Amino acid sequence: MDDKRLWFLLNEVAQVLGVDVRLESLDGGEDPSARSGICRLRGKPVIFIERRQDTSQRCRRLGVGLLALDLDGVYLRPVVREYLSELAGTEGQGDKWDD
Repeated sequence: MDDKRLWFLLNEVAQVLGVDVRLESLDGGEDPSARSGICRLRGKPVIFIERRQDTSQRCRRLGVGLLALDLDGVYLRPVVREYLSELAGTEGQGDKWDD
């Protein structure tokens, strides 16, 4: 699947979950992945993603952020479910935000 289409579908899931996805120029120095992550602002989950990353890296960051949330009861298109399953299988192999 095209990375741009996957990015759209992952954002669709985030919207259903009430998660704000923000592309920001974060101060990660030489490592743009250093400052990407999920947090809560005023009680609402927010996933920050370094805007300098390419679409594939953005998808990975967003996918990992979504995996940290409760996806039970949320409809996931088969391609999204497969992508998240693959990401979940690679978690624990180093820092989950590293490529």
